[in-house]
Amino acid sequence: MKPEFDDLTGEHTTGHEWNGIKELNTPMPKAFRIWLWLSIAVCVVLWILYPSFPTVSAYAKGVLGYSSRMTVAERVDEGQAQLAAAFAPFEDMDVTDLATAPTLKAMSEPEISVLYRDNCAACHGRDAQGQTGFPSLTDDHWLWSGTPEEIEYTLRHGVNSADPDTRYAEMPAFGREEWLERSEIVDVVEYVLQISGQEHDQAAAKRGTEVFDTNCVSCHETGGIGGLENGAPSLTDSAWIYGGDRSALRETLRNGRTGVMPYWTDRLTDAEIRQLTLYVYWLSNDAEN
Repeated sequence: MKPEFDDLTGEHTTGHEWNGIKELNTPMPKAFRIWLWLSIAVCVVLWILYPSFPTVSAYAKGVLGYSSRMTVAERVDEGQAQLAAAFAPFEDMDVTDLATAPTLKAMSEPEISVLYRDNCAACHGRDAQGQTGFPSLTDDHWLWSGTPEEIEYTLRHGVNSADPDTRYAEMPAFGREEWLERSEIVDVVEYVLQISGQEHDQAAAKRGTEVFDTNCVSCHETGGIGGLENGAPSLTDSAWIYGGDRSALRETLRNGRTGVMPYWTDRLTDAEIRQLTLYVYWLSNDAEN
């Protein structure tokens, strides 16, 4: 269909027709055309004045030579200054003094919790309750005591880690190394169940007492109360790292346990290590209070 003049509207048609409906060739309103050309003109001016198009090795810097890099650098410097001020106590003060500072916990704990979640939650859990193979940090059951200094040392050097000053703690594989007979393992497990307040075989536990005194007291101390100096846990409570039921205890005695705590001196600053030290200390002391 050829374009034609529409008598009703006074406009020409485009020549298109759908089911008897003809399309008018209605031009864009004049105001819209004006705004379009104005916006194009403004863009051209901005392209000339300010940085715009990339070139082969840089970009068109514009007549004004404006750059936001200086503003960003100033903001970064301001942020670093604020961060340094916030970290100053953790850089300079002894961790024991920090632990007893009256207002530090309320002021810093929310921010430090982010540091904990970024670095520690994968093993110890987001709520620090621990999981199989990784101890809870919210109670008062410690392998090397829960003083701020000892917590900081563990964070700095780790346990069974590659750090030359690491702490070492290993449960021997009494069964795999054939240091104990199978029957002796059964008996000593019953003894551990007894001293930890669980259901047990009384006769086997009595036999296991001698096995325990001969093979286990050097680390776990008499009565299984644990040795803070060598990282041997207490066996008289319900705080188990690998499980405290009969099956888990037998597995521990047969094949041993060697947990690894990484050292953080190469990954965190001194201030960040002290912050995590305090966070763990506060968690465990909250549990006591």
